[in-house]
Parts: sequence; C-alpha cells; structure tokens
Amino acid sequence: MGRELPWLCHFESRRFLWLMGLTFALIVTFQYLELPYGISSLFSSSKIPASSQTDPSSSKSADNSNGRHSGDNLGPVRGVESYNGYNETEKTGDSGIGNTTLAMAPSFRQKNDTSGNESGSTDDELGEEEEVDQILDKNGESNSSSRAMPPTSSKSPAAFTGLNPYPGKENASAPASTSSPEVINGLNPSQGRENASAPSVREDGNDKRNLTRPYTDASPVKSVPDFTENTELPVSGVISISEMSERLRKNQASHPSKRPKWPSEPDRELLRSKIEIKNAPIDEKDPLLYAPLYRNVSMFKRSYELMEKMLKVYVYKEGQRPIMHTPVLRGIYASEGWFMKLLESNRNFVTKDARKAHLFYLPFSSRMLEETLYVKDSHSHRNLVQFLKDYIDFIAGKYPFWNRTSGSDHFLVACHDWAPTETRKYMANCIRAMCNSDVKEGFVFGKDASLPETFVRDLRKPLKDLGGKPASRRPTLAFFAGKPDHGYLRPILLSYWGDNKDPDMKIFGKLPRSKGNKNYIQLMKTSKYCICAKGYEVNSPRVVESIFYECVPVIISDNFVPPFFEVLNWESFAVFVLEKDIPNLKKILTSIPEKRYRQMQMRVKKVQKHFLWHSKPEKYDMFHMILHSVWFNRVFQISV
Repeated sequence: MGRELPWLCHFESRRFLWLMGLTFALIVTFQYLELPYGISSLFSSSKIPASSQTDPSSSKSADNSNGRHSGDNLGPVRGVESYNGYNETEKTGDSGIGNTTLAMAPSFRQKNDTSGNESGSTDDELGEEEEVDQILDKNGESNSSSRAMPPTSSKSPAAFTGLNPYPGKENASAPASTSSPEVINGLNPSQGRENASAPSVREDGNDKRNLTRPYTDASPVKSVPDFTENTELPVSGVISISEMSERLRKNQASHPSKRPKWPSEPDRELLRSKIEIKNAPIDEKDPLLYAPLYRNVSMFKRSYELMEKMLKVYVYKEGQRPIMHTPVLRGIYASEGWFMKLLESNRNFVTKDARKAHLFYLPFSSRMLEETLYVKDSHSHRNLVQFLKDYIDFIAGKYPFWNRTSGSDHFLVACHDWAPTETRKYMANCIRAMCNSDVKEGFVFGKDASLPETFVRDLRKPLKDLGGKPASRRPTLAFFAGKPDHGYLRPILLSYWGDNKDPDMKIFGKLPRSKGNKNYIQLMKTSKYCICAKGYEVNSPRVVESIFYECVPVIISDNFVPPFFEVLNWESFAVFVLEKDIPNLKKILTSIPEKRYRQMQMRVKKVQKHFLWHSKPEKYDMFHMILHSVWFNRVFQISV
C-alpha cells in the first residue's frame, strides 16, 4: 500500500489535469467559433447574449407614455405587432379615423410656434484609380489594400450587471435588494451623478431594470461626442424648400464627415462610386424613371445601379429584444419595422464579414425603446438615451469599426417622434433616417435622411386600396381629417376651414369610425388636394397616404424635410404652404391652373412606386429608396 498510494495519487492528479485541459480547450474552441474577429476579444468582459439567445419573456414590461399598455412582461408586449410574434394595437392620432393616439408627455410635446414668412464641385482631370489613390495617399499613407486591419479592441464594456437604468434621474429611490445597493458587481451605478440612484420596482409589477442597462461602461472606450463641429444646430425661423436644397448642395460639396483613422477597401469603393455618380452620363429616357420627379435623374440612376451592384451592410447581431431586432409592422411606426425586417432577411446587401461592409446598421426600434423603457408620467427619457449610449459603448468596445470613423459609416432607421432627441447626443455622427425630420431639431442635410412615415393597416396586404379616382372625377378641392388637439396647428386650420365653412374645403376633426377607415380613404381618393398638416411634430403619415391614394399632397409643416429629399424634386408633385398662410389656403389652391394640377396628379402616380412596401422588395420601392438615401449620403460624405 505504501508504494501503490503515491502512484494512485499521481495517476488521479494527471487525469484531473487532462480533464481540466480538455475542458478549457473546448471552451476556447466554442468561444473562438462564436467570435467574428478571432480570439482577440475572447477574454473581453463585453460578451453579451446575441438577440437570438435572449428570452424577452424573462423581462418586465412598462406602461407607455399614455398608459395604454400595462403588460407584465416584455415578450410578447401587449399592443405591439411584429413579425416575430409581437402584437400591436393600431395607434395613430394622425390618420383621422378615430384611432387611439399615443399622447406624448407634455414636456416632450412642447413645440415652438414659429411663423414668418445644383451643381456639384468639378473633379480634376485624373483617371478614377489615380484620383482615388491620390486622395487616399495625400497624407503620406499607403493604399488601404496594403494596410492590415487593426486588431479588435480587447477593451470593452462589462456584460449586463443590472446597473441603474435612470442615470441622473432626480428623486429616484433605490431598489429593494439583498445585496449592497451601493455596489453592483463592484461598480457604483450612481457614482458621480448628483441625486441619482437606481429605481424602485414598480408596484404594478413592471420592473424595467432587466433591459434598461444591458451594457455598462466599466472599461474605457472612445466616448461619442455630444456634437461634432459639423453638426447643424437647430435654427430659428422658417427654412423654405429652396433654402433646404441649397443647404443640401453645400453640405454635399463640403465633405463634413469625420476622416477615418485608417482607410479601407470599402472606402476606396465608395470614393470610386462618388466619382462615377458625379460624372454620370445624361440619361433621361429610362421608362422606369420620369425625369421631372428627380433633382438629377442621371445621377440617381447611376447611384442606384452602383448600390445594387456593390453595397454591403453589416447588421450587428448583439442586442436584447424587444428593443433590438424587434420590428413593429403595423401602425404609424411601420417604416422602421418593415425596413428592419426586410434588411435583416436580405441576402443581397447584408454581409457577415464586417470588414467588407460599406455601412453598419444599428438594429434598434425607437418604438420599442419607448414602449419598453419609458416610465409613464415621468416626463423624462434619460434612461432611453442611456440605453443607446450603453449599446454604442458596447459596440465600440467589441468592434473596431465605430471608432474608425466615429460612427460616420453607421446608420439607424427610427420613426418615433423622440428619435431626434434620443440620438443626437451619442449618435451625432451616424446617418440618421428619421420620420421626424425637423430642421429645428438638428436634422443635418447631406448626412441625415428623411424617413417616410407610413401607416400600415393590413400586414398581409400592405397595398390594399392602392390608387384613386382620375383627376376628372375628384369633385372635392381639399380634404383633411385628424384629431383636433394634436399640436397647435390643427386648431388653427379647423378654425378657418372646419365645420363646413366652405363646401369645397372638407376639413374635419376626428371622423366617425368606419370599418377599414373607408370614409377617410374614400375622401382621399376623391379629393384633388390632401392637406398634410403637422401634428405635434413636423411629420405626418398623410404625406405618404396622399401619394398612396393619388391625391396631390399639400404640406403645411414649417421646416419639415420631405422623404428622399436627396433625390426627389418635391415641388414638381406637391404643394408647400407656410403655416402662417393657412387663412389663404383656398386662394393658394384655386390659383393653381387646372393644367398644372393635372400634371402634378400624374406625377404623384409616377412617384408612387417609391412609397410602397412589398413583402419581397422590388426595384425602386420603399425599402430600396430608404437604403439608397443612406447609401447616397454616405457616398457624398466619404472623407478618407
């Protein structure tokens, strides 16, 4: 026994070491296979579950801003419909047919009531390759083809630790916890923030802590600046359509985007595309493109062709549902949801190799951000902004791409009214495609894109009721219907033209509810002009609805940047009326000659294909046009 015992102990120790080594090797192998950029980020503390691994049913839901929902958990969130099983109640105050509206908190809804009243730069005579090389190498740098991709940063934020989702929120109480309220995982959630602490669990069972802070800034990453030196601040007064066009032209020529820290092959491809687009041969006879609808139909056609041929988009897989990867497909926020659904399932544009990507998509839903995190009657959305900051910090820590360009090649698609405020601080450099495209709220021409606000009623038939009566069978001069208390402008419109003051002007408040909104739709189909009056914000689904029903849109919303402004000549098929000119509305419309009206109505029918959703995207449809706006702005802002 004296001889056998040491041998047995030695054998057992050796077998234990082999077992430990094999276990560690398996762990390393699985972790390595899961990482997109090698083992460099293996030991990062930033590892979080991908969206497909997240169980939203484990998190609690919150009431929205008007108490419409009080679900007990986030998945499925009651009242929200999406293609992965979430349901949404139809919600709008902007389509006029007795639908419920999401009332924004008063502090968010306050708007200033203000009233008051193309050519690109030429290229040097160089060949395309020589010019690209000269620009890339003008600072003595070698071409990107010979430049190695820097390693993925090993510094990244810590994984979800349940930190305070309401940083800076005053008079907040700490949650009941068996652990120390001051330190969670060794970090103080309210450190350095005055009068702030973690929120208490709501008495109605809606605990918002689980999804409010899935990422933390425990390790140093490059923080996103509040504003860049090129970010346009809100302006006073009214900016006319012609002034907007001039700002767009100047911004496209001035290249205000951030210079990347190192060039890449996608940069070179974008620069070559820019040269090709600016030098596009004149082509105004394409049967699919009616030239008067566009600023420059030849440039648009060439840009679209290049986008189809080469554009690659990387979609970040990280992020917890329902805020991330959860498209809302019904209601007035449908645009962001349909785009998300169609892009994430697209095989032509989406790439799994981020090093080949020209653009990076941040797949969050501004609607679900509000639905999930906003605390009813709090009059604050600091926690919503903090969630986005944590997400960006996580992305910047895990991947090298955000920090390479300070986010200039990243983009988001958001239709909620709060999106401009929520994204302008930490996503200031991103290309922001937003429905609320208000010049006074920081919309940057040539960088940001105006997202069409579409009201989708039938998911199976998004093109149901498409079309309208011909111009000769539209007896009504102008039509409008909408909730009268939705902003300051509508009461003014109704005071002048409501209550059948003029038989030619069918201006109503909320119409009686009818099955399928047939009364509302029929009035749009039989009116010459459809009034698109702003609500709380500048955007309204009536702009797209007018085009959908072949009614000439009359946009009454100062400082509103219409959709696809980069390429469409809106004045060729729409009428813009200043808010101060509402008393003269009929005079303005009747002064338009019949020939001019028929021309605009015909153009509305021709531009319609750009504002349609298809279950399977079609050439020049809404999905492709949104993606093209992002592509086009990135191409013209490329700076290497």
